[in-house]
Amino acid sequence: MFTQKAQAFPNRRATDQHTLVEMQLAALAYQNLPAMLGVNIAATLGVAFLLYADGVSYLQVWLALVFVLSGLRLLCWFFFQRYCANESREQAKVGGWVLLYTLGLHSAALIWVAMVFITFQLATSEAKFTVIVIISALAGGATGITAPLKYAGRIYITILLLFTSVIIYWVASEHWVFSVLGLVFWVAMIISHRNNHYVLLKSLTLQMENKQLINNLQHLNAELELRVQQRTSALERIAHNDALTGLPNRLGLIDWMEKKLHADNPQEAAILFLDLDRFKQINDALGHEVGDQVLRMIAYRFNEVCPDDAILARWGGDEFLLVTAQADNTRERAETLARQLIDAAIAPLCIRDESLGVGLSVGMAYFPTDAINFQDIIHAADLTVAEVKRNGRGNSLIYNDIYAETQKRRFDLGRALSDAIKQNELTLAYQPIVNALTNEVETLEVLSRWHHPSLGVIDPCEFIYLAEETDRIIALGDWVLYQSCSKAREWRQQDSAIKLAINVSIKQLLAQNFSARVISILQETAFPPDALILEVTESLFGEAHLDTTLETVTQLRSFGVEVYIDDFGTGYSSLSRLHEFPVTGIKIDRSFTAQLDKQGLVIIESAMLIAQKMGLKVVVEGVESAAQFDKLLKLGIVSMQGYYLGRPSPVPAIRSSKQ
Repeated sequence: MFTQKAQAFPNRRATDQHTLVEMQLAALAYQNLPAMLGVNIAATLGVAFLLYADGVSYLQVWLALVFVLSGLRLLCWFFFQRYCANESREQAKVGGWVLLYTLGLHSAALIWVAMVFITFQLATSEAKFTVIVIISALAGGATGITAPLKYAGRIYITILLLFTSVIIYWVASEHWVFSVLGLVFWVAMIISHRNNHYVLLKSLTLQMENKQLINNLQHLNAELELRVQQRTSALERIAHNDALTGLPNRLGLIDWMEKKLHADNPQEAAILFLDLDRFKQINDALGHEVGDQVLRMIAYRFNEVCPDDAILARWGGDEFLLVTAQADNTRERAETLARQLIDAAIAPLCIRDESLGVGLSVGMAYFPTDAINFQDIIHAADLTVAEVKRNGRGNSLIYNDIYAETQKRRFDLGRALSDAIKQNELTLAYQPIVNALTNEVETLEVLSRWHHPSLGVIDPCEFIYLAEETDRIIALGDWVLYQSCSKAREWRQQDSAIKLAINVSIKQLLAQNFSARVISILQETAFPPDALILEVTESLFGEAHLDTTLETVTQLRSFGVEVYIDDFGTGYSSLSRLHEFPVTGIKIDRSFTAQLDKQGLVIIESAMLIAQKMGLKVVVEGVESAAQFDKLLKLGIVSMQGYYLGRPSPVPAIRSSKQ
């Protein structure tokens, strides 16, 4: 969009592109000068007319300064045009012309600031407002007209707006609003000028590059072809490589596999799907910048392990793929590589003086044994690593067709679970928590059951885990709470002391308005809040969501709902966290009950003492025998739960089955 004057230096040979850009910027600045002077003169005459009517002194002096300065600036413009037309000009002198332009520009700004001072002391409100409008207009126009000169234009705007704001506040403090607006306008104009200068500079730079390319095309065609080839190669590298780690990406990996693995009689090749463990916690807790450093360091370690005839690629997120070339000993090499990669991943990472730890799960599949299509073989390895994740992580597995069947079952169950919740296909069972001293049922723990019409009985561990993964746990939790509270009203007619205990997922606690939904369901079912116990695991104390869970638990307690820590002792919560949360009780995990003859008794006794000191109720799970019952009773445990005291049943036991 530049006019002929904007391109003031045609047909030259320049060795310094920076100097050429400066010359073009100077040419653009001088090109805009006549228009700028015209606006200045028009504004000057308008202000003079108003001030003359007000009889303001010094007006003639100010007008003389404006016209003399405008004339001098116009002379600079005239001689600059002659300088541009001179083929023998010296490029280094452009700085002098810029200096002259800058001096004229800043002098004009100071003259206008002087007029502000005069106006706000001697003139009427109409003249004052007119001067403010003119100053604002000049500053606004300067964001574009003076954009070629980075600092000169910003100083000009600063003199006009910042100095004016200070003068207005100093001379006429009752108009302080104009000072504030002037400061805001100054910030906006400086930013606008900066952006305009940046765009202009980039445009000129690009224009210079394009002209250079055109000249090369005319005079050095062979060199241009080489550059095109180099750029094509660079684009191809960008398209086939990951920007963060420098490793091949998906396209690069598939391209390598097509070149290396396609053959008339292909030998076996291993595909190792590498999925980092605990990376999300690092990313969430320490930020994406630290997460990116972890990925780069892990990629470097994996690359050190990767054989020369294999390829390591980043598949996405915290997932990598290592594919070996075809060989006779592929399986042995793959298993060795998997162990080396896991060892490389678990070694501590030192970032920002902190020692961070990640793990690695590896899923292995073999081409063409497990699949002959590249996408299918990668999918097989992906299914395998998902199986590793489900079974504890930090290990490696070889693909089995069962994993595909498992994945299909999980997919089918996921869809069926949503319908089951909506259509009330689930049922509830109740397991009693018994007072060991009175043999009376204190609480009924609510457990969900699912008998699918075609898939049969679905294990609760399977469908609840699936509900957690697919975020259907919120709908499932609401359904369980509503159904159990609705039915429990009848049982409380037999025993008004009976309470309900319902397991709650951390995802439910973090869901929006969870406490409000609980209270709404209690009101709708007419179930008393103080008869409800919500059980949540020690994940409640996770640092990533501590504020949210504390607020939710506090709200629930304010309504009278009790909150227990389930599976107590198996997590990593500290006593300080237990003390900070207004929980009412703990349920000691069944794993300690099963080890009463070993360390379990000591742990249960310690937990009970801590709970008593904190005023918390204690329930021990997993009581399966009379011997366990007697030992716990002697220890002082009153509330117990387990098959010895009652199994889960669709019909709740109001009395314990223990005699």
